[in-house]
Amino acid sequence: MNNYQIKISLILLCIILIISISSLFLNKYNDINLNNIFLPVFSKDYYLGTDQFGRDILSRICRGTLTSVIVGLLASTIASIIGISIGLVAGFYKKIDSIIMRFVDIVQSFPTLLILIALISIFKPSIQLTIIVIGIVSWTGIARIVRGQVLTIKSKEYVQSAISLGYSQYRILFYHILINCLSPIIIVFTLGVSNAIMFEAGLSFLGLGIQPPNPSLGRMINEGKDFIMIEPNLIIVPSIILSIIVISFNLLGEGLREILDVKN
Repeated sequence: MNNYQIKISLILLCIILIISISSLFLNKYNDINLNNIFLPVFSKDYYLGTDQFGRDILSRICRGTLTSVIVGLLASTIASIIGISIGLVAGFYKKIDSIIMRFVDIVQSFPTLLILIALISIFKPSIQLTIIVIGIVSWTGIARIVRGQVLTIKSKEYVQSAISLGYSQYRILFYHILINCLSPIIIVFTLGVSNAIMFEAGLSFLGLGIQPPNPSLGRMINEGKDFIMIEPNLIIVPSIILSIIVISFNLLGEGLREILDVKN
């Protein structure tokens, strides 16, 4: 058991939570003031300075952090629902297992970011579309894990006893098999949050994710790269916050994996 990773991840997650909650009180992230452009750090009323439009960087960082966390949690939830459903069906029903898994192989053969860019390019980019698209292309990993767990659990004596007693397939799937798959599901969900956040940041960096005026860490990094020699904090601060978010969820997932003793 490795509590070290869990403790660090919880500390980082508390920092993220504080930053996210702060966005509810710092609501001037879209206030443009061309008289205050490129103010330095610790300026009066602007503790992290301002950007090229005179907008408060601190407010935009807090709002962008909240957006990233929401996108990560919701997208990972959608991916988990799809992956768990497909994994349960594939593992429990042997006749259609091979068909489903070949479909999973086809989906996994395409680069995830390429699929995201293609799907979002078809429609008008928005936060809702970003969440849905990331969710529907990120389910294959959890589907494989759940299927493997189902195949293992299905051969257990208590499941065979439930089948012989005539329990319904619904009851066996959800009350005997799914319950015993929760440990790896929780771990994959946690790791999926960080992946979804990175995908959102990448899409926003390319201009296909969260659209203005909503702040996004990825878009802030993209905008800040043009002024890195003038105001490096425009790109350094959102990059650090994004790294903290991703590292915290990854550490939490790895820590849970060791605590729950889930093998790769």
